[in-house]
Amino acid sequence: MRFAHLSVRLLRGSGAVLLVLSLLLAGPTEARRLALVIGNDTYKSVEPLKNARQDAKAVSEVLKGVGFEVTLKQDLTLTAMKAALREFKSRVSGGDEVVFYFSGHGVQFEGTNYLVPIDIVPENEQQVADDAVPLQRVLDDLRDQKARFSLAIVDACRDNPFKGAGRAIGGRGLAPVTAANGQMVLYSAGAGQSALDRLGPADKDPNGVFTRVLIEEMRRPGLPVDRMLKTVRDQVVQLAKGASHEQVPALYDQSIGEFYFQPGAAVTHAEADVPAARASSAPAPIHVATSGELDQSFWDRIKDSTDPADFTDYSKQFPKGLHAAEASLMARRLSRAATAAQPAADAAKPRAAAHTAPAAASIVGGPFPGYFTSTLAPGVLYNGALTVNANGTFEYIGTNGDRMRGQTTLADPNNLIGTGVTLLGKQYGLVQNRYPDGSVSTTVTTRGRIANGIYEGQYVDKFQTGQFHYDLRPAH
Repeated sequence: MRFAHLSVRLLRGSGAVLLVLSLLLAGPTEARRLALVIGNDTYKSVEPLKNARQDAKAVSEVLKGVGFEVTLKQDLTLTAMKAALREFKSRVSGGDEVVFYFSGHGVQFEGTNYLVPIDIVPENEQQVADDAVPLQRVLDDLRDQKARFSLAIVDACRDNPFKGAGRAIGGRGLAPVTAANGQMVLYSAGAGQSALDRLGPADKDPNGVFTRVLIEEMRRPGLPVDRMLKTVRDQVVQLAKGASHEQVPALYDQSIGEFYFQPGAAVTHAEADVPAARASSAPAPIHVATSGELDQSFWDRIKDSTDPADFTDYSKQFPKGLHAAEASLMARRLSRAATAAQPAADAAKPRAAAHTAPAAASIVGGPFPGYFTSTLAPGVLYNGALTVNANGTFEYIGTNGDRMRGQTTLADPNNLIGTGVTLLGKQYGLVQNRYPDGSVSTTVTTRGRIANGIYEGQYVDKFQTGQFHYDLRPAH
């Protein structure tokens, strides 16, 4: 202890003796939790951003909620950024738990990463190096202050902000970084990748894809930070993949011991393995792994069909598919056969039966396997099962945990109209699925028909449209 070398006899009076004894007995001071959060949107000479300030604000609110003293700064010039870093460094001392979060433009060249202030005027790489803040400076400051745990979160992995200025300055994304002992560094995307702000035109979430996942996971109690950040990475990968984009957050971990954002009951080793166990025993992910598997899955459902429209649909979705030639041949053959047979069929059909609809009972039952598509994630099939009751009520359960319940008409199998309400679930029981505005429920309208044992059609809600396809035929 710092006062152990003092000799009590050198002090005058019993009050001084009591003071020293109280200091000796008090023990070490509890570690403080400090955070510096920066969000830069309003760049003056490069493309402004839309989410950075909102992302920074959301992160600061979560950090405050889990006990951090947060300094939130937005739209900083170079002078203001340096001042904020100096002031923050002066507050950090040995044993503290520290988070640094930056959302804004970043650039890298020659293996060095720079955080870009809003007033930069890029001329060349040397000038950018002088007028931006090296990420390594931030890490070195925290190392010098001997913080017990330091986490730097950098959401600056967007496209090179200088590429459109006619200057060859830096490269896309950020370069790998070396963390010191006791530090973790998390990028919102991997080396050379760019981070998504939105999942598509209909995505109205105010936060970028990386940050919206991060703030949800930071609130989870009793979750070690290394496992929490790996969960963030996995979820961002899945969301980006649904938007046909590759984004794999990069984690550089030299931390020692365990750190929790949200204190809670300690997680045992058995509990720590639960997510992995659930993932391994959960249904297949909703994303079909390859285009070849999508191709074959579609073909297996229609190969015995006698409806030429099924093969036409295949050709439209997979114009260069594994069975493209066969599908074209079957569509022509079935169309010719149907045209040739129609006059005889019309003549043989009893007049009284001309307007008799097929039996509506063909859709009643289940669960019927199938899938639907979405304009929010082109090329992705969402698998699930549909059950329909005799009164027209139905329930859909997706392999990703989503559900929909509603009512459909049964009178005319050629024109089945329904309405339902969705309730989004949690993938593997862990991660909440959400619509672009953050909600978990919406109203859906469906319109479909039954042909050759297949119930198919279209649906629409306020976020998306798509097609659905369910196999009503008995399993063989």
